[in-house]
Amino acid sequence: MNEWHKAVIFSGTELIATRNCQPALDDLKSYFSACDNRDLTIGKGFVFTGDHFEVHRWHPPLVYGRRGDAETGEGICFALAYDKNGEKVGMIITYLLPIVSARAIPQQINFINEHIGELRKPEAAS
Repeated sequence: MNEWHKAVIFSGTELIATRNCQPALDDLKSYFSACDNRDLTIGKGFVFTGDHFEVHRWHPPLVYGRRGDAETGEGICFALAYDKNGEKVGMIITYLLPIVSARAIPQQINFINEHIGELRKPEAAS
Protein backbone atom coordinates (compact mmCIF):
# COMPACT_ATOMS: atom_id res chain seq x y z
CA MET A 1 0.00 0.00 0.00
CA ASN A 2 2.90 2.34 0.55
CA GLU A 3 3.78 1.84 -3.10
CA TRP A 4 0.47 3.20 -4.33
CA HIS A 5 0.56 6.77 -5.58
CA LYS A 6 -3.16 7.52 -5.11
CA ALA A 7 -6.04 5.48 -3.76
CA VAL A 8 -9.72 5.91 -3.06
CA ILE A 9 -12.39 3.64 -1.65
CA PHE A 10 -15.98 4.67 -2.27
CA SER A 11 -19.58 3.55 -2.29
CA GLY A 12 -22.46 4.96 -4.28
CA THR A 13 -23.10 7.47 -1.52
CA GLU A 14 -19.76 8.38 0.09
CA LEU A 15 -15.99 8.56 -0.09
CA ILE A 16 -14.83 6.01 2.47
CA ALA A 17 -11.07 6.63 2.36
CA THR A 18 -8.55 8.48 0.20
CA ARG A 19 -4.79 8.62 -0.17
CA ASN A 20 -3.03 11.55 -1.87
CA CYS A 21 -6.18 12.66 -3.71
CA GLN A 22 -9.63 14.16 -3.15
CA PRO A 23 -11.79 13.07 -6.09
CA ALA A 24 -15.42 14.14 -6.27
CA LEU A 25 -17.85 11.33 -5.53
CA ASP A 26 -19.91 12.21 -8.61
CA ASP A 27 -16.80 11.64 -10.76
CA LEU A 28 -16.35 8.17 -9.29
CA LYS A 29 -19.87 6.78 -9.64
CA SER A 30 -19.37 5.93 -13.33
CA TYR A 31 -16.66 3.45 -12.37
CA PHE A 32 -19.36 1.10 -11.11
CA SER A 33 -20.37 0.51 -14.75
CA ALA A 34 -16.79 -0.21 -15.87
CA CYS A 35 -17.38 -3.95 -15.47
CA ASP A 36 -20.58 -3.93 -17.54
CA ASN A 37 -19.26 -3.61 -21.10
CA ARG A 38 -15.71 -4.31 -22.26
CA ASP A 39 -15.82 -2.33 -25.50
CA LEU A 40 -17.28 0.81 -23.92
CA THR A 41 -14.85 0.74 -21.01
CA ILE A 42 -11.76 0.17 -23.13
CA GLY A 43 -12.94 2.72 -25.67
CA LYS A 44 -13.54 5.49 -23.11
CA GLY A 45 -10.72 4.72 -20.74
CA PHE A 46 -10.71 6.21 -17.26
CA VAL A 47 -10.44 9.78 -16.06
CA PHE A 48 -9.18 9.99 -12.51
CA THR A 49 -8.26 13.24 -10.72
CA GLY A 50 -8.14 15.02 -14.08
CA ASP A 51 -5.82 12.54 -15.83
CA HIS A 52 -6.91 10.26 -18.69
CA PHE A 53 -5.81 6.63 -18.54
CA GLU A 54 -6.03 4.14 -21.40
CA VAL A 55 -7.72 0.93 -20.28
CA HIS A 56 -6.06 -2.18 -21.67
CA ARG A 57 -7.20 -4.97 -19.34
CA TRP A 58 -10.83 -5.83 -18.65
CA HIS A 59 -11.15 -8.73 -16.26
CA PRO A 60 -14.14 -7.99 -14.00
CA PRO A 61 -14.08 -7.33 -11.14
CA LEU A 62 -10.72 -5.76 -12.08
CA VAL A 63 -10.25 -3.20 -14.85
CA TYR A 64 -6.90 -1.56 -15.34
CA GLY A 65 -4.70 0.50 -17.60
CA ARG A 66 -1.99 3.11 -17.84
CA ARG A 67 -1.04 6.60 -18.95
CA GLY A 68 2.28 8.07 -19.95
CA ASP A 69 5.24 6.30 -21.47
CA ALA A 70 7.96 3.86 -20.47
CA GLU A 71 9.76 6.49 -18.39
CA THR A 72 6.94 8.44 -16.74
CA GLY A 73 4.07 5.97 -16.69
CA GLU A 74 1.32 5.69 -14.13
CA GLY A 75 -0.92 2.66 -13.81
CA ILE A 76 -4.50 2.53 -12.58
CA CYS A 77 -6.76 -0.26 -11.38
CA PHE A 78 -10.44 -0.18 -10.52
CA ALA A 79 -11.71 -3.06 -8.41
CA LEU A 80 -15.38 -3.77 -7.78
CA ALA A 81 -15.92 -5.25 -4.36
CA TYR A 82 -18.82 -5.98 -2.07
CA ASP A 83 -18.63 -5.15 1.61
CA LYS A 84 -19.75 -7.43 4.40
CA ASN A 85 -23.34 -6.15 3.96
CA GLY A 86 -23.33 -6.96 0.23
CA GLU A 87 -23.13 -3.30 -0.84
CA LYS A 88 -20.99 -2.31 -3.86
CA VAL A 89 -17.70 -0.67 -3.00
CA GLY A 90 -15.22 0.65 -5.55
CA MET A 91 -11.51 0.94 -5.03
CA ILE A 92 -9.13 2.75 -7.36
CA ILE A 93 -5.38 2.76 -7.01
CA THR A 94 -2.70 4.37 -9.11
CA TYR A 95 0.97 3.46 -9.05
CA LEU A 96 4.05 5.03 -10.58
CA LEU A 97 6.93 3.28 -12.31
CA PRO A 98 8.91 1.28 -11.35
CA ILE A 99 5.82 -0.25 -9.68
CA VAL A 100 3.85 -2.28 -12.24
CA SER A 101 0.43 -3.90 -12.23
CA ALA A 102 1.87 -7.33 -11.40
CA ARG A 103 2.96 -5.91 -8.05
CA ALA A 104 0.28 -3.32 -7.24
CA ILE A 105 -2.89 -5.20 -8.14
CA PRO A 106 -2.23 -8.24 -5.91
CA GLN A 107 -1.68 -5.76 -3.05
CA GLN A 108 -5.04 -4.18 -3.89
CA ILE A 109 -6.77 -7.58 -3.93
CA ASN A 110 -5.26 -8.49 -0.58
CA PHE A 111 -6.32 -5.14 0.90
CA ILE A 112 -9.89 -5.67 -0.27
CA ASN A 113 -10.01 -9.21 1.08
CA GLU A 114 -8.65 -8.13 4.46
CA HIS A 115 -10.46 -4.83 4.97
CA ILE A 116 -13.51 -4.47 2.74
CA GLY A 117 -15.16 -7.73 1.79
CA GLU A 118 -14.82 -9.66 -1.44
CA LEU A 119 -14.19 -9.16 -5.12
CA ARG A 120 -17.02 -10.56 -7.16
CA LYS A 121 -17.63 -10.55 -10.88
CA PRO A 122 -20.87 -8.75 -11.70
CA GLU A 123 -23.39 -11.13 -13.24
CA ALA A 124 -24.10 -8.77 -16.16
CA ALA A 125 -20.44 -8.46 -17.30
CA SER A 126 -19.92 -9.28 -20.97
